[in-house]
Amino acid sequence: MSSEPLNILVTGATGFVGVHLCQQLLSSGYKVTAVGRKKSFMLSHERLHYFSVNSIDGNTDWHDILKGVDVVVHLAARVHQMKDKGLSLLAQYQEVNVKGTQQLAKAAIKEQVKRFIYLSTIKVIGEKTIEMPLRAEDQPRPSDAYSLSKLQGEQILQEEARRSGMEWVIIRPPLVYGPGVKGNFNRLLQLAKTMLPLPLGALNNRRSLVSVYNLCSFIECAITHPNAHREVFLVSDNQDLSTSQLVRLLRKNLGKRSVLLPIPSFILKAVAFVFGKRKEVGRMVDSLQVNIEKSMRLLSWRPPLTVEASIHALLSQKTPKAHSKA
Repeated sequence: MSSEPLNILVTGATGFVGVHLCQQLLSSGYKVTAVGRKKSFMLSHERLHYFSVNSIDGNTDWHDILKGVDVVVHLAARVHQMKDKGLSLLAQYQEVNVKGTQQLAKAAIKEQVKRFIYLSTIKVIGEKTIEMPLRAEDQPRPSDAYSLSKLQGEQILQEEARRSGMEWVIIRPPLVYGPGVKGNFNRLLQLAKTMLPLPLGALNNRRSLVSVYNLCSFIECAITHPNAHREVFLVSDNQDLSTSQLVRLLRKNLGKRSVLLPIPSFILKAVAFVFGKRKEVGRMVDSLQVNIEKSMRLLSWRPPLTVEASIHALLSQKTPKAHSKA
């Protein structure tokens, strides 16, 4: 007789990562309790139950939602916006990323949830690297309200879990890409789709990325692996690229000729400063590498897709939908 599949609660289920994760978990045979702010969910499946909530903060009522849940994967967050500046918005980030996490953790403990997986951000320990890749053991160095709130979310989860014995796992990904991606990667993708010569040919930076497929694979591994408990992990495709290499790869898969002008990075940064786009361009020309040796060693995990395979999937597929076979 087969055992009952684990019931996984996924917050932020209607978001970019959430949709992909729910799809993968359903394909792997799990039950999924999905939570999002939209009134309805694009996925439908006999093992999927969707709950719409107005907000995830310190007042969210999780009582009915958490019934029968074995593992929580907390993706929902107030995410970083380029227009957000300084620490003045810290309270707004904390309402969701700290108080919302604490409220969910307390409710999960009350309902005897076994494990709580928290999706954080690499920004907790840094936004760029110069010599050595970032490691999971590095001291936190949050540089803005968003990353500070995510660090505080990590800390509040650990505090609540210590009081109860609930298992916890923290994952800090770099930039995530895949079908439905927005933000910086989407802007670069739109540029790659044009025939315009781009001033990126001289860039020799190195950036770690993680495809949504590889991230979801790692999250699924962390759901059950005994070595994941009480650990902080970094995750990536384990295949770092320069921005110029990434653009060439995008254009290759788009069937477009890649013309990149060899403009030095200091000139790009100077122009960006004049036009008030220093941070945006910095993310394009600076290096940000992560070391995932701990993740691969402790969990015996390897990224299932290469960067090229992930890029091909991004450009050839729409966000997948799950449907019951019944």
